[in-house]
Amino acid sequence: MSTRPWARQARTWPSLLLGLLLGLALAAGVYYAHSSGWLAPIYHRIGLHSLAHGGEQQQAGPVGGAHAGHGGMSMPGANTSQEPASEPSKIPGYSIVTISPERQQHIGVRTGQVEHGKLLMAIRAVGIIEPDQTRLARIQPRISGWVTKVHVNFVGQQVKKGDPLLEIYSPELVSTQEEYLIALEAGQQSLVNAARRRLELWGVPADEIKELEKSKKARETLLLRAPIGGRVLERTALVGTRVEPAMELYRIADLSVVWLQAKIYEYELPHVEIGQPVRISLVSQPDKELDGKVAFIEPVFQETTRTVKVRVVLDNPKNELRPGMYADLKIDHDMGHGLLIPESALLRTGERTLAFRVLSDNRFEPVEVRIGGRFGDRFEVLAGLSEGDTVVTSAGFLIDAESRLKSTSGAMGGHQHGAAASKPEKPKEEKAAPKAGHDHEHHHH
Repeated sequence: MSTRPWARQARTWPSLLLGLLLGLALAAGVYYAHSSGWLAPIYHRIGLHSLAHGGEQQQAGPVGGAHAGHGGMSMPGANTSQEPASEPSKIPGYSIVTISPERQQHIGVRTGQVEHGKLLMAIRAVGIIEPDQTRLARIQPRISGWVTKVHVNFVGQQVKKGDPLLEIYSPELVSTQEEYLIALEAGQQSLVNAARRRLELWGVPADEIKELEKSKKARETLLLRAPIGGRVLERTALVGTRVEPAMELYRIADLSVVWLQAKIYEYELPHVEIGQPVRISLVSQPDKELDGKVAFIEPVFQETTRTVKVRVVLDNPKNELRPGMYADLKIDHDMGHGLLIPESALLRTGERTLAFRVLSDNRFEPVEVRIGGRFGDRFEVLAGLSEGDTVVTSAGFLIDAESRLKSTSGAMGGHQHGAAASKPEKPKEEKAAPKAGHDHEHHHH
């Protein structure tokens, strides 16, 4: 019987020790949160403003003065040497903030000017040199047969109009020529016309038909000639190859004039028009600049890239511009003069575009700005700022956070102070029997 109390006491010690350790951990956590300032919003809400400012007591003014506090605690919104009072701004949720020169240097504040300038829209794009589609020929046979001889046998070869390209043997061609000669000797004009028509449709030139009438001997092969002068871009014809109608054997392009095809984005389209001057520089010749004009703008957008093709026609007398080469384009659109602000000064919140205007005494005021087009690294200002205004161009996000925080702290402090001032202690007799009308009016307000 004497050992049971001792056993219960032995079982209680671990519980007490665990409770003591949990209490110490909780106390350490509260102290760390207090020293880190995480409990400041709670202190503000319950009115412990001295604890919200790290436990430092503010010096109260004379009794009844502007800075007098309750119980020696600083009132919310009071101006102190450690934290200047926030000033409300015209934008909800923001305040005018004061930042010392030392802190400005520490966070890297830089400023710029809002000034008038030339609204020169510069559109830049990358284009590819292509053959002029109106100066491009595709050589295709109109009859079945076999390639017996190739006169032009490598890509890049320069040819003239009428130069022989290749010869095709076709049994149908031979039999039609023989039919033509027989009908011609028999004087059957209808058969002569039919055979002659087939030869013309197959591409037999008129001079060869006349030669056929004189020699009275059918040719075994059909000679294909170059329809235009230019360079051979593609060649698939080989000796012994079986060919069919519509099979492309050569592609020849006159490269004395070429196209430069570039893509521009949808928002750039209003600044491009036909006939507009274009400055062009080649990747292979960056020091050389060419001049051209916009010749065509495609009417259909490419859905995936939201771009439209712009064509520039260029003369190429020396064959320096080769198909497949890249070139940089620059199209300038002069839109007069206007008010400009550096792009780095703008903060886009989703609802509005803000800038921080520099005021006297190291103050920064948030201003809502309405902007227009982009011109280089600046945007046109349509409303919100005036010429000569100084705005923050660096560390704007930090000032934005400070402005929001000041506004939130000021609103919280003002609410607490207003609540304390608007609810003075009433006499007991008023509390006991308030007027019904007065109570209803106060509740509605």
